[in-house]
Order: sequence, then structure tokens, then C-alpha cells
Amino acid sequence: MCWRCGFQTEYRPGLYVCEHCGEPLLVDSDFRVSLREDGTLIPRELRLVTLGEGRTPLIKSREGIYLKLDYLNPSGSFKDRGAVTAVSEALGRGCKLIIEDSSGNAGISYSAYAGRAGIRARIYVPYDAPAGKKNMLRALGAEVVEAPTRDEAARLAVNDPEGCYVGHRINPYFLEGMKDLALELVRELGEVDYVVSPLASGTLLIGLWKGYMELVEVGVAKRVPRLVAVQACGYESLTKYYRPCVSVCRSRAQLPDGIRLTDAPRLQHVANILKESGGLYTVIDDELAMPYLRELWREGVVAEPTSAYGYAVARELMREGSISGKVVVILTGNGIKHVSGGMTI
Repeated sequence: MCWRCGFQTEYRPGLYVCEHCGEPLLVDSDFRVSLREDGTLIPRELRLVTLGEGRTPLIKSREGIYLKLDYLNPSGSFKDRGAVTAVSEALGRGCKLIIEDSSGNAGISYSAYAGRAGIRARIYVPYDAPAGKKNMLRALGAEVVEAPTRDEAARLAVNDPEGCYVGHRINPYFLEGMKDLALELVRELGEVDYVVSPLASGTLLIGLWKGYMELVEVGVAKRVPRLVAVQACGYESLTKYYRPCVSVCRSRAQLPDGIRLTDAPRLQHVANILKESGGLYTVIDDELAMPYLRELWREGVVAEPTSAYGYAVARELMREGSISGKVVVILTGNGIKHVSGGMTI
């Protein structure tokens, strides 16, 4: 179904965007059955392959911020949640080769789950993706194709004539895997005031919102928390649709490879969700984020730079009094991938 124009259609393999307005689609699944029978918002047909993802630890930082350690998913990032459902859908329609574009984490997730499913993966990456991530892709058996930029990697992947393109940026089945993050937060914390996450293609924010909306519909949650989206200086693509409440941008970001994307197909939907939820949008740079990355590591929280961007914004907004109450930061990726590639914290 299409959130923008209301277009609906029966399942068709490979149909990811609306035939009327071109907006990436959403899945209208019978989540009530899976929630009642299996304790999950994800339908059974999208759980054909698993590595034990989800149910990641939730801890409280010294500063009183809740940290959802999604970097402790099997392959080291939150994207394992979406890879499960996307690979399951591809497997269900007989795909033997999946195609993805990624700065690293999504490709690693897809490669891991493709291996688990016994199919092949071809991943297009920017040439400057962290060496540790590219090494992991190859170790997982993926075919790695390097492109000049992150955006060019996406273009090449979409136009690859072989296999099944399962790109997480537009894949509605990938979003379905994100929904249980909302369910876990409700079970662990009850009502949450703010959830902060880095933003590139918007899959985490939209999937989290969709999960909360479904939980509100069945009375498991009372409301959707206010969502806070964080982008990096030089990659603030959401500004076309939503005004940032904080913008600290002195130089183009280099550290957060996971959000160095200049455009994404779902940004209008992200902006609409932020408006509906009373959410916030922020843009910061490496200079602001780096001390908070070190702070996380000194607390034993081995998050990657992209995750530190979310934590930095939460700390700054709480210090200013702009947000308060129960604040959760989703730590999206594992920093070990960066250190193994030569980065110094």
C-alpha cells in the first residue's frame, strides 16, 4: 500500500514502489495474528530464515539515557532485523542471487542472511566504505562491487540486470523487520518519550513508527513516542522537507559512513512522520560527535560513529532541556568493524 496516494495492490514479487505516484510502498500485513500467536509483529512468511536477531540489550548510560544496543545483532547492526524479512521474501519467490547497495552494514546483514538461506549476494559499496566492513562482506561470501560514491553504488545496484534487487532503501519487506524494535521498547520500558536514531534512508525510523502505530491500534501502546532524526553535515537531505531544530555544521562529515547518503526515496514519508509525531530533526558534524563516541567507548559501549551521532544529539538536547523524560537512543552499528579497519577512537 502507498502512504501518500492510498494505492493498494495484491502481493507481486519485486513490486516495491507505487505504480501511481512512485513512492516506496508499505506492507499491510495481518500483524494481529502474528502478535497473538507468536508474540511478534512480523508475519510468519517473513521469518523463513533467522540467525537469532532482535531482543537486543537495553542499558542506561551514566547520563540517564537508555541505550538500545542493536549493534549486538548477529552481524553487528540493526539492519539484521530487516535482512531477515527481506531475504525471507526473496527466498519465498525463488531468488538465488540478491543484489543490494550499502555503505557496509546492510550489505553485511544481507550477506549473512543470504548465506544462512543458501543463496548468493552481490553488494555494491562506495570505494571509501570502511575496510573492516568490506573485509567482512568478502568473508561472508558476498561478491563486492566498489563504486565511486554511495549514491553511485545505489544506481548501479538498481540497474544490475541479474538476480533480485532487494535494496533496503525501497524494500517494504525490509521495513517489516524493524517493527519489533517498537514492541521490545514497549515491553522493556512501557511508554517512551523520545527515540533518537541516525537517519540515512529512513528504514529504522519508518519501521519503528509503523511498529508503534500497530501497537497503538491493538492497545498494547498508548502513543507513538516523539522521534528524533539525526543527519550528518554535508548529507542533510531531509532539509528539503523538514527544518532542523539544531544545525551544527562546520565541515563535511567523514566519520559516520552509515548516514553519508545525499538522497533517499523515503524522505518525504520521514518528514510526514516527524510532523505527525511532533518529532525533531537535527544536523551535526564530526567535531560535535567525536567526544560522545569516545564517551560511549569509555563506558564499554562499542558503537560505531554513526551511532555516536544519535547519542551526541540526545546528550546535547537533554543538556539544553529540549527533550526530557524517557529518552532512548538506538545504537545501530558495531564499532569493531571500524577499529578492525584501522580507525582510532
